[in-house]
Amino acid sequence: MTPRELFFQLGADRRRQVHLSLCEDALPTWIGFIRGEPAPLRYRDSVVGMWHHVDVELPADALRSARAGVDLADIGSRYLEPITALQDDDLAFPDSVEFAYYAIYNCFCKYVRGDDIPDWLIVNQALSVHDDSEVASRLARTIDDIDPITSGNAEDVGSMG
Repeated sequence: MTPRELFFQLGADRRRQVHLSLCEDALPTWIGFIRGEPAPLRYRDSVVGMWHHVDVELPADALRSARAGVDLADIGSRYLEPITALQDDDLAFPDSVEFAYYAIYNCFCKYVRGDDIPDWLIVNQALSVHDDSEVASRLARTIDDIDPITSGNAEDVGSMG
């Protein structure tokens, strides 16, 4: 059975645990990126031309909120501008950083706001921060850590199915 098939056999609570774990694994990609920047991250929005600073604590705060199931730090409103900027191409990150950013944002939206975010979208985004060769084994390991009953059932870890 592929890791993807195993994931979809999990109940909603265990899928949530997998999401949180994968996003926790993606967070260091964001942190490494911001630590490597010599100056504060800024961008200019194309609508009114205002300059904005990137809230570097936002993904970590959002993940804490997703874990708690409540908006602990006004995350919903703090994400409005940067998500719009990403979608308008006013703000850009390297692909792996953007995947981490969106995975955590979507996890927050699903588990705090109750938005109808497809389960696989979060998995796919969170795993996209890693090399393709690691994706299936990372998902299988995460599922095994969350749900030991399925441990060893990921026969085809070379394929995401």
